[in-house]
Amino acid sequence: MPNTEQIRFQTDVCYIESQGILKTPESTLKLNLSEQYILSYLIDNYGNPVTKDELLKVGWPDRIVTEASLFQVIRALRVKLNEKKKGDVIETLPRVGYQIREFTRETINFQEEANLSPFKKIGKKTAIVSAIGLAAVGAGIGWMKYVPSHTPTNYIIEKDRIGSNDITIVTANADDLADLRSKVKELIKGQTKKYGKLVTQNERVYLLKTDEFYSAAWCAVDANHQCIKNTDFSYKIATDEWDKFANIVINNQKVYHETPVIQTEYAREPTAVVYTSYIDKSGIRSKVMHYFMTPTDNKGIFDYSLMSFIKDPDSGNFRALAISASKAYVENRESQFLQTIKIEPEMFHWAYQPSPDYDEKESLALKHTCHFECQSSDKRSYYNYVVYKQPNLLLMLNEFTGFFWNSTSQGDPSISYSDYFSGLVPDEKNKTDK
Repeated sequence: MPNTEQIRFQTDVCYIESQGILKTPESTLKLNLSEQYILSYLIDNYGNPVTKDELLKVGWPDRIVTEASLFQVIRALRVKLNEKKKGDVIETLPRVGYQIREFTRETINFQEEANLSPFKKIGKKTAIVSAIGLAAVGAGIGWMKYVPSHTPTNYIIEKDRIGSNDITIVTANADDLADLRSKVKELIKGQTKKYGKLVTQNERVYLLKTDEFYSAAWCAVDANHQCIKNTDFSYKIATDEWDKFANIVINNQKVYHETPVIQTEYAREPTAVVYTSYIDKSGIRSKVMHYFMTPTDNKGIFDYSLMSFIKDPDSGNFRALAISASKAYVENRESQFLQTIKIEPEMFHWAYQPSPDYDEKESLALKHTCHFECQSSDKRSYYNYVVYKQPNLLLMLNEFTGFFWNSTSQGDPSISYSDYFSGLVPDEKNKTDK
């Protein structure tokens, strides 16, 4: 292949216009046509302000769209270009439009890249991590993949009120946002058609879409808009199983907490308990996680571990899945959410044994747990975000597993999980660099 040009932005993301892709050392991302048209036009007009009307014509040459479509593309590009602050790459010019910031032009040789072996392309370290993951997980789940995270994810967040329900949609790109918007409309239409009205009332609802799954979390709220005890629940849904989840919502078949009985030699009360239901083809329907947190001598830093269990489809008993230990840091940084919690893995152990009752390749529960195993193997940090909190209840968002509610200790207030994350600012001078 001949040499070609790439544009390198200040965020170290490169745009290869001839292929319509963005590249980083870790990933390659294909832009949709509107994103390509708009980004290329901004680059071609470097140094000159570009009006919204110009970009509307450029981005959608064959149809008429509103400014809302342009805003969604600009927001999506900011995410994909890894802007840490709004305007790092695409600068907004009030009452004018937009302008691209500084960049450099580079020449790359695709022939040399094509001649690299697969292991050279992904890098020696990644190859080693993959080998560790395959060997450690063993029979049934060596197929799972992991992409390490270095910085908190920048999400697109949209809030709406439908009837008496508060809806929050969180996605990483505009296409997923449009997909979830459409699905919410279908749910409302389906329930209204069945009952003659929207019967879902007074709920706080959160939705997420990733490449691998949908995540849905909700709770019923009281007159003060606080979640009512034991009404918090979350689903993880395989991308091809959305219709099953839609039927649950449309038919108003609410599912709340079970009361799992888990026998374990560990008598200590967990700091928080998470209960999640899965909709996939694996046969694993639900998972329970016990979180344990202990403050360390350093402010805002905690010993953080969890035990997880999956429900047997026949007996209804919960069998051990995995145990892990980490350090948790309350990040003192500006965040899209209430707080950002950085998790640095220290140990992971599988307790799961392959079973003919499960199709492991279809299991989101196993795939999500494998992320923690791979993070521990590579000593890579990841992030949890506090999305909503009230006394003894937190809604968290994890980059790899979606939303989950933490029902926190009702006993000793000194180990209340939500209290730990109330107004804490870590003592940076005591934090050990890893």
